[in-house]
Amino acid sequence: MYKLQYHYDEMLKKVPYKYAIPILVGKRAERLKEERALRGEHSELSKLMEIAMEEVYAKKVKIRNEDMMKLLKPNVK
Repeated sequence: MYKLQYHYDEMLKKVPYKYAIPILVGKRAERLKEERALRGEHSELSKLMEIAMEEVYAKKVKIRNEDMMKLLKPNVK
């Protein structure tokens, strides 16, 4: 079983959209998998997910259409 290195609340401080975090990490991990396949390398998915989470946490990867995400975020008081 894989244990997350970062707590989800810490990730929310970096990316304020809770439903976008798993999508962002998953898409980045898929991209890393494709890049490594082109080089002829093989990595386990859990390792790629860990790398993707580190990149999101370090703000190396970000959402392209963040303005659209802001429109979708509800105004809850």
